Amino acid sequence: MTAEKFNRVQILYNAEHHPYLYGAIHIVHGSLENQWWESPFVVSKRRWNGEEVVYGTVKRIVERLFSQLERLREFRSETEARLDAEGITPLIQENSVLPESEFTARILDEQDELLEDVLLSMSANIRILSEIFSRRLKRSKVNVYDYENRCIDRIELSEIANLILHNRYILIKDQYVVDLLSDEKFMAKNPQVGLKISFPEYISEVEKIINSITVKDLITKLWGLTKNLSASSNIKDIIFLTQNLYTLGGLVLENNATIGSGPLKTIMDRVAMSHIKRIQYTEPNVTKIATTLVSDSPRFLLEPDLNQKQICIAIHINGNLETLVMDYKEFFLEVSRGYGNRKLYANPVG
Repeated sequence: MTAEKFNRVQILYNAEHHPYLYGAIHIVHGSLENQWWESPFVVSKRRWNGEEVVYGTVKRIVERLFSQLERLREFRSETEARLDAEGITPLIQENSVLPESEFTARILDEQDELLEDVLLSMSANIRILSEIFSRRLKRSKVNVYDYENRCIDRIELSEIANLILHNRYILIKDQYVVDLLSDEKFMAKNPQVGLKISFPEYISEVEKIINSITVKDLITKLWGLTKNLSASSNIKDIIFLTQNLYTLGGLVLENNATIGSGPLKTIMDRVAMSHIKRIQYTEPNVTKIATTLVSDSPRFLLEPDLNQKQICIAIHINGNLETLVMDYKEFFLEVSRGYGNRKLYANPVG
């Protein structure tokens, strides 16, 4: 008789350490004797307003990029108000020249500090995105200008991120990122000082990324990880997959989006039919039945037995927990059909 071969990965959640939700991964690989626990990790944090921040997710990366765009928008709005209060016109615009004074010099100094800070923060998150969506990010490039403002090359945003993280020299001047170089590389193939990129062009390209990444892009990544997942997989892949599955339900229903089709509609229809049958049984003379279903965001969870490769959809409807277990291929296909075209972040800067 052949001993059963286990291929199990299960996450147990612990919400006792508010505001943090912890997870611990239990693995059984091969024989039942070959099982172990990984150290706990933080799944998410519950903010004061009830929002749950889930760490290690593509959603959080995109949100952090958007927050930097918001910082720029707020700075511009506040600066225009300050200039207007001083009677300085025209209001600050790209390439505009402000009259020289201590007041305007202070504003320009603040702007330089902000742009450098935003660039550093964005670059870290762009680098992570480039590792997750390498093909898409390779298409994201901006012009490289020389000292005489001639366009001499183009550079990927991911390469800018690498230079930023290893930079030996960087300067923000007149809305240009000037002389960005690391210990090994310059911004162009032909090394020279005085090279620069336009910060507005860089921001525009980041906005395009935020606007272009869809639920389908994330599903494609998770599909591949699920297909290859086993109890011997790298713990980083296991955490990345489970964290992003955990938030996927919120993404497809963000901003009160309609359910449309897919596994959520299957669950809703099942609950609605159960409700109707219950009413018909207790009140057989009723001909019209109004059905109101109130739900929270669904959670998509990996079923522990990886030999089966299944996804569990869990959602509270009218206060009751409802679940549906699907083959992973069917699940991803249905979610992609129903919600794949939705943007990963619903409120990008217009």
